[in-house]
Amino acid sequence: MRNTIIRKWTSDWNKLYEEEARRLKDIFQEELIQIYHIGSTAIPTIGYAKPIIDIVIGLSNIDKTVLYDEKMCQLGYEVRGENGITDRRYYTKGGHNRSHHVHIYRAGHENINKHLQFKYYLMNHPEQARKYGQLKIELATKFPDDTSSYQQAKESFVTGLMEEAQEWSIIKKSYGYITRMTEAETQILVFQHPVKKAGIQIPKGTVKHRELPVDAVKREMEEETGLSNFPDIHYLIDDFWENDDGVIHHRYFYRLNIDETQDEWN
Repeated sequence: MRNTIIRKWTSDWNKLYEEEARRLKDIFQEELIQIYHIGSTAIPTIGYAKPIIDIVIGLSNIDKTVLYDEKMCQLGYEVRGENGITDRRYYTKGGHNRSHHVHIYRAGHENINKHLQFKYYLMNHPEQARKYGQLKIELATKFPDDTSSYQQAKESFVTGLMEEAQEWSIIKKSYGYITRMTEAETQILVFQHPVKKAGIQIPKGTVKHRELPVDAVKREMEEETGLSNFPDIHYLIDDFWENDDGVIHHRYFYRLNIDETQDEWN
């Protein structure tokens, strides 16, 4: 039975994540599409956490995960399969003294977005985060030698936070990579922003309330480029990105193929 240990939050946990992320990138290489630091060690506003680095990874092909099991074992991980969560591949490091958890999904899986929404919700709602941190301390005192009871006791509180996080409004943006084939070469549409320092960009726009991101990208592409009737629209990936002003954007990326268009226009 593992002990429940709670530590004061430290920026060292971010450093440990960066170090481990580099090792994981070396293992999964081109299959790796997304990698993020999640869980309490990624959220300074919580104040306290178990000293375990949680990492979520999105792979282009989840079925290929088994090909990397041996390398993960060499890195010190134990292969644990789905471990109760459908479509997940789970790895733990450190035995009874856990140091890392790695959760792997297909890139773009809804559970990756849930983890990130939860993380940014608590980073932007410090009072709720502090309550969570205090609960951790109370339960660790109550169940010092029983991690299972500790987890069960905080489950209802965490479920409530997760529901709040999913309701929290984040700015959604749809980005379009508009491509065409010219002499067997793929070309991409870009534009020079009228604000010179903004430089070269791809067209994008904000997803309206109750609008699907895929519908937003079609609307925004027509508004920003004048083009319409795209025969093929392919979802590529989505992620969470923090702007310089601290505002969180949930960004959706699409590729839109078009047969013919001009080379340049205003």
